[in-house]
Amino acid sequence: MRIGRWTRLLLAAAPLLAGFLAGCGDFWQAPSTTTPTCTTNCTTLSSDNFYILNGGTTSQVAGYSIVSGTLTTLTNSPYSVTGAASAIAVDPTGSFLYVASTAGIYLYTINSSTGALTQGSVIYQDAVSAALQVDPAGAWLLDASAQGTLIAIPITSTGAFDSTRLPSGSPLPSQPLAATTVQQMAISSNGHVAVALGSTGTQAFSFTTGNAAPLGKGSNAIKPTNKSAGAAVAVAVDPQNRFLYIGETVAFPSSTTNSGGLRIFAISGNTLTEPTTSPYPSGGTGPHSILPKSTGDYVYVANWAGTSAGNVTGFQVVTSGSTPALTVQSGTVATGNEPSGLAEEGKLSFVLAVSSGGSPVFDAYIFDTTTAGQLDFALTGSTGTGPVAIVAQ
Repeated sequence: MRIGRWTRLLLAAAPLLAGFLAGCGDFWQAPSTTTPTCTTNCTTLSSDNFYILNGGTTSQVAGYSIVSGTLTTLTNSPYSVTGAASAIAVDPTGSFLYVASTAGIYLYTINSSTGALTQGSVIYQDAVSAALQVDPAGAWLLDASAQGTLIAIPITSTGAFDSTRLPSGSPLPSQPLAATTVQQMAISSNGHVAVALGSTGTQAFSFTTGNAAPLGKGSNAIKPTNKSAGAAVAVAVDPQNRFLYIGETVAFPSSTTNSGGLRIFAISGNTLTEPTTSPYPSGGTGPHSILPKSTGDYVYVANWAGTSAGNVTGFQVVTSGSTPALTVQSGTVATGNEPSGLAEEGKLSFVLAVSSGGSPVFDAYIFDTTTAGQLDFALTGSTGTGPVAIVAQ
């Protein structure tokens, strides 16, 4: 698939939803929220390592694992960040972290035994990096900059900047973004990059890891469903590369409690097709993080809910032929205020959430053993202030 040619296809593939939205009103009510009933030893499961980027007064990366149901700090955690932190990414092998701050994008090496981090040097000087992703081949670090540019940074097998892949004196491969209001970025394993750009919408690019200039020209932005007031604040790609998910605010303007929307697009060749049932009410006002389950059969959305605690709403992914549909699960799980990130840890036992507004800042959930895809509250913890994002090995 070549997303660089989506310019005309996106407009043709996305259906007109105005009539659908006009009749939505409050047709969908938020499912009940599960109230946390325990804080420790709710499970005996253990996790792989995960890392939380805290952007509070003193930016830091806090490293943890869950050991027999107990939140456990990694060796020498938390790890300092130079400058004010803005974004984080982990490479596909789980060997390196990249942390963006006002001082540039730094490389951190992950100790294979303890998970401890060692800060290395700046690999690229961008003081306004807003989102980072490493391509699945581990050959490029993508930087969605608030300067309004998507930049491809070549990296070596040891995570460092690879100057040998660029002709002498050549600038880094890049493409212009349709706006500077970068929210999130997602990359698939078969050459697709999407960047959520707030009220401008979502912009898509093709990506070919083996090319010296891997970024294809970006399409026109996929406009928000509510073109007058909506904003794309989250984006994710299905692990099987079947779907693109977009989280938008004010997708249902007639609703005062559930105005956030989750959009789904089927990916087929060069075409993105949005079914007439999309968008789906996400369960809150602001769907700020989207997590497709590694198996691809469920997708979870972390929602802001005004000034109150947020939630995670789950959807089952159903396909009829090539047309996708989402079925909302019967109950949500509570988060802290303004959830800012979701991750599924490497052993696939836990879904992890961080909330920038705290109360609490960290929650962990396990998968229900009776109801497929249902999340059950497992534990919570204090992992620092102002969490920006969470990544897992």
